[in-house]
Amino acid sequence: MLDSKTPDLKKQLNPAQYEVVKTTEGPVLVIAGAGSGKTRVIEYRVLNLVCNNTNPQSILLLTFTRRAARQMLSRAARHDIRCNYVEGGTFHSFAYRILKKYSNLLGFDSFSILDEDDAQEAIHLCIKKSIESEKEKGFPKKDTLRKIISMSINKNMSIKEVLEKEYPDFLDYTVNIEKIRNDYKRYKIDKGYFDYDDLLINLKLLLQKNESIRKELSVKFKYIMVDEYQDTNKLQADITYLLGSEHKNIMVVGDDAQSIYGFRGASHENIMEFPKLFPGSKIIKLEVNYRSHQQILDVANAILKNMKKNFSKSLVSAGKKYGEKPQLLFFKNGYEEAEWIAGKIKEFRDAGIPLFHQAVLFRSGYISIPLQVELSKRNIIFEVFGGLKFYETAHVKDILGHLKVIINFRDEIAWKRILMLVEGIGSKTSQRIIQEINRYVTFKEIIHKTFIKSQGENRRFSKDLKRLGEVLDEISNRKIKIVEMFDSLFGYYFPILREKFDDWQQRKNDLEALRQIAAGYSSLSDFLADFAIEPPERGVPRVEASVKDSQRPLTLSTIHSAKGLEWECVFLIGLIDGILPVSFSLNDEDRIEEEQRLLYVGLTRAKKHLFLSVHHESNGLGLNQSNKISRFLDYPDVLARLEQKVCVNPFRDKTPKVSDGCLWQPVSNGVNEKDYDY
Repeated sequence: MLDSKTPDLKKQLNPAQYEVVKTTEGPVLVIAGAGSGKTRVIEYRVLNLVCNNTNPQSILLLTFTRRAARQMLSRAARHDIRCNYVEGGTFHSFAYRILKKYSNLLGFDSFSILDEDDAQEAIHLCIKKSIESEKEKGFPKKDTLRKIISMSINKNMSIKEVLEKEYPDFLDYTVNIEKIRNDYKRYKIDKGYFDYDDLLINLKLLLQKNESIRKELSVKFKYIMVDEYQDTNKLQADITYLLGSEHKNIMVVGDDAQSIYGFRGASHENIMEFPKLFPGSKIIKLEVNYRSHQQILDVANAILKNMKKNFSKSLVSAGKKYGEKPQLLFFKNGYEEAEWIAGKIKEFRDAGIPLFHQAVLFRSGYISIPLQVELSKRNIIFEVFGGLKFYETAHVKDILGHLKVIINFRDEIAWKRILMLVEGIGSKTSQRIIQEINRYVTFKEIIHKTFIKSQGENRRFSKDLKRLGEVLDEISNRKIKIVEMFDSLFGYYFPILREKFDDWQQRKNDLEALRQIAAGYSSLSDFLADFAIEPPERGVPRVEASVKDSQRPLTLSTIHSAKGLEWECVFLIGLIDGILPVSFSLNDEDRIEEEQRLLYVGLTRAKKHLFLSVHHESNGLGLNQSNKISRFLDYPDVLARLEQKVCVNPFRDKTPKVSDGCLWQPVSNGVNEKDYDY
C-alpha cells in the first residue's frame, strides 16, 4: 500500500532518471555512466510500477548478484511494502527455479548443481577415463579445460575457435578437448548434474522448444528489467530476448564503457546490439555523476573519447565542479613507487582520511607486492581483495559433500570427497567403493549394504565406514530439519577437522556460520542449489560497525574486483604498456578495448583524490627493462587533464625525467594470461 513515505519522483530524480522511471512500456536501453545512480533508477522504477497498480509478481528483476537484487527491492519496499513481492535474482537462480518446475519436459526427473570445483573434478574424471594425453606435459589442466568448454558455450564458439583466440598453445589437442567436452556432457546427463552453463543452456532450450511455457512466463512477467547488461554473455542475452519477445516491455541497464569481463564469456556486443534486437528501443543516457568531481571525470571522459566501440556520452559532476587535479606520477622503479604511495597514504590518514576510505588498484596482484612490503614496514594495515573465498575452502566443501549425496546418491564427486576423509581410504579404494555403491538403486540400500552391514574385504577402516553410514542414514531422515542435519554432521566431522587442519578452530567458526546460513532454508535441495549458484559472501573482507575507523584497513584490489565500489582516494599503479593493457592483449583489438574500459573503471572509483603512477625500470626474467607509459594515457587530450610529476627520492639516484626518454621503450614482462588476477 502507498504510504506517506512515497517520494515525489520529480524531486528525487534528475530529468534523465525520471524519464527512465516513467517509461514503462516497450524496450528501453539505459546507458548508465559510472556513478550516475542506476541503482536508484531501478529502485524507483519498481516503485513507480507498483504504485500504478502493476502486480508486483508480474515484475522480474535480473541482476548479477542476489545481494544487488535484494538491495534494490528492499529500498523500494521502504516506500511500498508490495515491492517485496517482486521476483528478483540472478540469471542462474531464476533458471534454477524455472527448470526445477519444468525439468521433466527436458527429460530430467531431478538434477543437482555442480559448483565450479566439482565441474573441474568431473572433467578430470572424463579425462582419466577417455584419453592418455593428460599425462603429457603440455596438456591443459582440468581448470583450463573447464574454462575452454565454458567459453565455447557462453560465446557460441567452437572449441577450435576458442583455442585459436584464447589458448593457441593447445591447438594440437583440439580433437582430444572436443572428445572431453562430449564425454563431460554425457557424464552430466548420466549422473543428473547441471553445471552453471547447463542452467542457462536448458532454460534457453525450454523457452525455444516450448512456446506454451514461453508465453506462460511472458504473461506472468509482464515487465522485465536486467541490471549490468554489459556483463551478460550470449546465452543470457538470448534468454532476455526470449523472455521479452512477446510483450517487449523490457528495460536493460548498463554501461558499455564498463564491460570488463570478456574473459568470463561476457559479450560487449550485447549492449551494443540491443537496439537492433528490439527495433524502436528508446535509448536514455544517465550522464550526471554523483561520485566524483569534474576534474576526475574530465580524465575519464578523455579516455572514453578515444574508444572506438561505445555509445557516446560525457559524464558531468552533480555540483562537484572543482577539486584536486588528478596526478600522473613517474618513478624510477616499483620500490620507489611503493615508498611514495605508502607515505602519501599515511599523510592522508594523518590529515583525517581513514585508511578504509583509500584504495590502491592494479591490473594484477603481483604489481602490488613491493607496496605490500612497504605498508608492512610502516605498520599500515591493509586487506588484499582476492584469495580463497569461504565457499572454496576444503572444510566447507567437506560438509557440503555429505549433504550432496543425500540429494543425489549418484554424485560420484561428492562420494569420493567424503570417502577420502576416512583414514586409510585413498583415490583407488574410494573408486572401488563407488563402484559398489553404483550397484544399488536406493540410498537406503547403499547405506545399509555398503556401509553399515557389509564388512567388505575385512578392511581396517570398516568401523569408520560404518560410522559414516550411520551418520548419513541419520541425516537422510526427511523429518529432521536442516540445522539438525548439521548438528549430526558436526559430531562426526569435528574430529576429522581437528586431525586434518592445524587452524581447525578458525575453520570451526566457518562451519558454524554455514549452519546459520542453512537455518534459513526449509529445503536441502534449495540450500545446496543456492550455495552452488551464488555462494554467500563470507570470506570477503567485512568490518563490523563496532570496529573503530582507525582499525579498518586500506584496500588493495585488482580493478576487476573494485568494480561497483568507491573511495575518497584512489591510487592506480603500474600503468605501463604490457601491464595495462596486458601484454597478451596487444594484438587483439577486442581485448585492447576491454583493457581500455578497465582503466576507465579504475579512474571512476575515485571521489576526491586520484593518482596514476608509472615506474621507469622493471625487472623481468632477471633483466632490467625500460617501461613505456600505458598507451591509453599517451594521448594529448588525456595528458592535458593530468598534473604530471617526476618523483625523485633525494636519497637515491636521480630519477630519469620524462624528456630523457624513460617513457618510450616498450616492456615485455614474459607474463602469460594465467598469471593475471581478475
